[in-house]
Amino acid sequence: MNLRTLTLLTTVLLPAVGLAQTWTAKFIAAPGEASARVVMDEESDLVVEVTNTAPAEYDNSRLSEVSFVLPDGYQFLGGLPAAETPGWKIEYFDANSRRLTFQSTVDCSDDADRGLARGQSARFVLSMVAPSDRANDKTDEQLAEGSNGRDQCDGTEYSLDPEAQSWTRSSLNATVTMTPRGLATNGAAVARVVVENRTNANTGTLTVENPTSTSSVPLMTGTKEAPFNKSVPRRGAGVFVLNVRPTAAGTLSARVRARLNNNGATVTAPLADSPMVNVGAFVAAADMDVADAFAGEQVTLRLTVLNTSTTNTYANVRPRAPVLVGNATASLVSGPSPEATTQLAPGVSAQFTWRYQVSGAPGASYQFQAQADATLNGSGVVTGLVTARKGKIVLQRVRLSHEAVSTAATNVMVTYTVQNRGPLPIIEVKLFKPAVNYFAVAAAGPQSVPDWTLYYDDAYFLWESNSGEGIPPGGELSFRVPYSGFSAVTGDTAFRHRMELVQGYNDPRIRVSATMTLLAVTSAPDVQRVTGVARDGSVTLTWDNPFNHGGTLVLRSQGTAPPNTAPVSGTHYAVGDVLGNATVVYSDEFSSASSFTDTTVTNGTTYVYRVFNADDVRRYGPGTQPTSLGLLATPRAHGAGEPLWCYSVGLSTLFQPVTALGAGIFSSFNDSVVGSLTNTANPVEDGAERFRPVKLTAKVGSRFPVVPLLGRPGQQFLVVGDQAGVPAVINAFTGEFLWRNTALGLGNISSFPVTQLLDYANPAYRAKYSNLDLAIFATRVSSAAQNQVVALNAATGALMWRYRPGDLGMVSGGMLVDYTTNRLYVGTKTGVGSTNTLRVLDSLTGVELGRRALGDLEFGVVRNATTNQILVTANDGMVYGLDPATLATVWSVSLAAQPTTSAFTHFVRPLGRGFVASLSNGTVERWEMDANNVPTRLWTTPIAGPSGTFTLNQNGVARIYVGSSDGKVHQLELETGADSGQVSMGPAQDIGTPTIDHTVGRLHVGSADGRLCAFPVPFP
Repeated sequence: MNLRTLTLLTTVLLPAVGLAQTWTAKFIAAPGEASARVVMDEESDLVVEVTNTAPAEYDNSRLSEVSFVLPDGYQFLGGLPAAETPGWKIEYFDANSRRLTFQSTVDCSDDADRGLARGQSARFVLSMVAPSDRANDKTDEQLAEGSNGRDQCDGTEYSLDPEAQSWTRSSLNATVTMTPRGLATNGAAVARVVVENRTNANTGTLTVENPTSTSSVPLMTGTKEAPFNKSVPRRGAGVFVLNVRPTAAGTLSARVRARLNNNGATVTAPLADSPMVNVGAFVAAADMDVADAFAGEQVTLRLTVLNTSTTNTYANVRPRAPVLVGNATASLVSGPSPEATTQLAPGVSAQFTWRYQVSGAPGASYQFQAQADATLNGSGVVTGLVTARKGKIVLQRVRLSHEAVSTAATNVMVTYTVQNRGPLPIIEVKLFKPAVNYFAVAAAGPQSVPDWTLYYDDAYFLWESNSGEGIPPGGELSFRVPYSGFSAVTGDTAFRHRMELVQGYNDPRIRVSATMTLLAVTSAPDVQRVTGVARDGSVTLTWDNPFNHGGTLVLRSQGTAPPNTAPVSGTHYAVGDVLGNATVVYSDEFSSASSFTDTTVTNGTTYVYRVFNADDVRRYGPGTQPTSLGLLATPRAHGAGEPLWCYSVGLSTLFQPVTALGAGIFSSFNDSVVGSLTNTANPVEDGAERFRPVKLTAKVGSRFPVVPLLGRPGQQFLVVGDQAGVPAVINAFTGEFLWRNTALGLGNISSFPVTQLLDYANPAYRAKYSNLDLAIFATRVSSAAQNQVVALNAATGALMWRYRPGDLGMVSGGMLVDYTTNRLYVGTKTGVGSTNTLRVLDSLTGVELGRRALGDLEFGVVRNATTNQILVTANDGMVYGLDPATLATVWSVSLAAQPTTSAFTHFVRPLGRGFVASLSNGTVERWEMDANNVPTRLWTTPIAGPSGTFTLNQNGVARIYVGSSDGKVHQLELETGADSGQVSMGPAQDIGTPTIDHTVGRLHVGSADGRLCAFPVPFP
């Protein structure tokens, strides 16, 4: 006879020893609650702490077995030892008698301590469904008779302390969300509370208390959506909306309590906490795609990082390894993806994902905590530690065909697919009607399922297997319910759809649920900064995902017409699906991907792409980035006259690119600065982005210089101004702002900024500025009294001098700095009070040195290094050669009559002792000085809508390159002007001024349809 059998016989045959041994069952309240709570007709977890309270004389016995019996009307779903109590197991469970017994895992013959010694405690989680037989709370629920404890080895029995504590059975259930999940300090947020009536009657007037914070971050409540007092029908729900504002940085959850305004405002719902929210300038949110996983299944964790600042750019954003919380196990499969993000501009977010395989016993939980690091101005910063929602290992679950639906929709058939991974078949499926005041079931009612019998009730729909085979282990089955319509919501609101599953009529019931979101807003936020690179046989698209991001859908049409049919929210699309004139070429869900390379293209064929963001309920953005016309791309083989690559930005990009010899180019479109790489060794990287487009405050009005700055060897910087009047300096390698000066109040900057650098300066400059470079900007505003020129410290943006004479016309073209004389030449339009349109300033002080009346000057002032003359291009068709010492006119020549605007399309470009001019009359002309130092025209060549020009001398053969409104770049022979070759950028359109990287033999040029292309030169 073994010890176990002897112990059992002893327990039966010997009389109990006085039952003086006692144990207590303390029910643990959730944070903020005065007592433990369960909710009527809901799957609820009750945490109970068991303590061995036997007196000292019973030190030798140990409490190693406890049985819990629930009161009448309760359903016992099961239970687990708490995560902090590992040494216990379920010994016996009987759903019909509502009894669950836990026993120590230490056997009587084991050489280890079993159970609980006197004074020791253990915790258990009891899962149950409380009856809904009341219209209000019941506060004195207690374990039923038969709950007992004992030492299973020596037979000692323990009686439950008669002073056992009780728990509260609540009549309402509440959930709360707070959006957005990441926001700036004092940012506006919305708390949305859904209160479900689980009583057996309509409620009185309900309300919700002001949310409180679960941390030290204060949460202020603002306005509330009226009416804020609601009566909720039986099996219905009330939605309460409050505007809130966190007033400090950190992490918090919004905690709310629903109250029933009836006879002293009885509390009728447990406290509810929102998912975690991170507040500050550099914040994060953690999410998980599957919260009810089968053992061995993979789940995705996503960390979204957001820059809420309007000025900071964070560099090298890198997630830390997530931390697992819970008693399930999680094995890393992949991630993070990506490993890091090089920069996070103001308002931009980035997503990082990990894949984990989770396993454990049914009911085991898994939850992840994550955060990310970055640098700001060289110093390390970190987001708050944020927590994703809790998941658990399950044997059964349900999936909905519609995770979201517009409240404007009617006659929607919703499919509930029940999946079974348990050991027994599911023979009964009960769907509790979702909130009856928001979901209207169609008159036809739910659909029948073959070999199942359908029953109706006011509270649920019930399908019962006729054969008993039901849903077998490893199988699944779908059940369909038509909804005729949905009640309107003022914001997106998630409602639970609950089911009860039965494996055997004497077995415990199984509760599963899924959420369906009623949509108030029909579209998700758009992706941002969509760009594309067309190469030989491929098109690579890149975009920024918004903070509210769950996946991406890319549509592609063939030809120049953009995709004309938007995706339908709530619908999942697969690659190859057709929408209107377009095809789905990429689709993902719960992903961090922000780039896609389309290799299913045909060289020479033009395509238009539209990129749609989808949020976690598969609601799509409008897909209008960069515009509703999409992104045009034409992949081409590397043949004669074909581009090496074209970088598409979707908006006109006609400014002349700035070349970093052998390394790449820089340009701008609309409000963004872009940089592309030159890589002659690796075609896959050739033309790729150097950094993501850098957004300025407003539209960029001109090209810009790229220069080194003092004390920063090996680095280059972009000196840029925008039409909101904000000057800035940007790191050419990273796209980070070195500085932006928003305090000067300059007004529209549309002219080419100039710099004066100490490394190239003369002694006079060094005497004035011994340790800094100057960046000089001019304005283009309608008021001559307000127009100005400013010189700033190029390293800091600090003001060094300001020229605002009160009669300065608009400055549109580039200025000229003469390093030899420390003079600054500024061309303007005629201003009120003065016709002197050329101003000459001391570049060191801003003091005016001279002025000339030369008519409207909207193009840059340049210097001919060969003749040492200042060339001025006037709108009326005149070109002036000025003596830089006296400002006197050395010569002047009229090239064409002035049309409505200007006789020129670009400033005249110095060439030898003369210049090349692009004229509005559709010609390009070369002029050269004759024996009398007077310009003489050497040739004229018809070019429609000519851009500015650029010259290349290769192997002793010099040529001029010019863009045209015919959609081509033309190659002109320097000596004769002959149009000796062209390359096409597609249909007739304006082509910008080209630039040439002579170190790699490439021409770069932009187009009106939003492309920057690289061509080999010379043209064939």
